[in-house]
Amino acid sequence: MSEPRLRTVVADTSALVSLAVPRADATYDTDAGPDPFQYLLTSCEVSVPPEVVDELRDLTQYQDIHGAAATNVLAAREHYTVEDPYERTETPDSRPTFGLDDGETDGIVLANALEADGFLTDEFGGTNFAVIHAVLQGPRIVPTPRLICDYARNGHLNVGAARTLLTTIGAHCSWGDSLYVGKFRERLE
Repeated sequence: MSEPRLRTVVADTSALVSLAVPRADATYDTDAGPDPFQYLLTSCEVSVPPEVVDELRDLTQYQDIHGAAATNVLAAREHYTVEDPYERTETPDSRPTFGLDDGETDGIVLANALEADGFLTDEFGGTNFAVIHAVLQGPRIVPTPRLICDYARNGHLNVGAARTLLTTIGAHCSWGDSLYVGKFRERLE
């Protein structure tokens, strides 16, 4: 059974940075290889809460690939919507306590309020995945590795490009030994 296409997503900081890593990686051939961040921005409506923008700005102070990727995400600001979830009438007046960081929490509140198709995140290890799954009230949780594999399954990327993206991003995001990411790599075989 295939899941419906993502038309609207709310993204957290880590997912946006991960998707922007290939363009920031000097060893990645941006002329030949696909840009997963650009594809996200052109394939669906992307929204983020202001806290995610603040976290991206904080990351830009670092002189590493994550700082460069965050800079790229901020440079694409005209291609995604920033919306404060707590200014909506159907949301709480203040941030709930989910045990997650503020960007993830605000993203979940916004995804629920917008009735987005998905919440894009890199939280797939430990207990955070279960917490996110439990507090999403309609949007599905879409971890970045799954998004990349879905792009390959749907024909937007070829399998080789998806493998390369998982390896390139994974090298900078500690995905190397993740059993979760390993299962998606197996799906690409």
